[in-house]
Amino acid sequence: LKLGSAMMRRHRSALTVLTALTLAVGLCSRLCFVGWCGSGSRSCVSSRALSKDEQQLLKDWRAQEEVLTLEEAKDKAKGQFVIPPDELIEKAMLYLAKNQYGVEDPNDLADDFLFVGQVIGPLEKDEFIKTLGQFDLKVAFPDQKVRWHDFRVDPYDPSRVWFTARSMGTNLGAIPPLIAEATNKAFESPPEACSLRFNGQGQVVEYTAGYVIDRRQGNTGGRGGLLGPLYAIGKGFPFPEAQPYEWSWQRKLFTWLGELLAGAGPK
Repeated sequence: LKLGSAMMRRHRSALTVLTALTLAVGLCSRLCFVGWCGSGSRSCVSSRALSKDEQQLLKDWRAQEEVLTLEEAKDKAKGQFVIPPDELIEKAMLYLAKNQYGVEDPNDLADDFLFVGQVIGPLEKDEFIKTLGQFDLKVAFPDQKVRWHDFRVDPYDPSRVWFTARSMGTNLGAIPPLIAEATNKAFESPPEACSLRFNGQGQVVEYTAGYVIDRRQGNTGGRGGLLGPLYAIGKGFPFPEAQPYEWSWQRKLFTWLGELLAGAGPK
């Protein structure tokens, strides 16, 4: 009887383990999303979620349009520039860590450096250093966080690192004459595309910033860079490029004529 009881306990224990493994495998099959995207590559889309026709369509589309995942883009950039992708991304982060609110070391910038914003610029090296030094943003927005993310090397321009910013902060200080007194108003910028391009010596030769990806986000009127926060706190510049986007009269007229000719009638 003791032997039979021991065997029953072992069977129950084995059954419990088998049940747990079955549940784990079932759960994994529901949660795992690593599938194919061509020979030897991975994708965030599970082949289990697609029909065979959809899988073939995806494969053909990727081949025709040269669609790359982040890892594939990184692999493509390898060996195309003297500085490897991982090291280049690290250099971009280091530059921002040192020079985010002012150029601490001018030697980080090449002599032929250019800053090109969506509205501001192009600015050459000396002008960029001077302009950046005129505004102490850490005084105006002491709690500001730029929230940089999505650092990646451009596979078609392997000397360039792209990244995204979604800045936020509160105007708690004055920087006359730009901000005569603190407004205590907060801002949140839309996502902005930025990039740093390097030469072979590791110096920055081009800095692009303030290119808004989705102007509907945040409270800056769809403006990026410094123009956005200033608008959000009620200190925006009075020219159109520093204000929320509006249709020009030319576009309104062109649209009206297009609708008229198309027979839809003007709205």
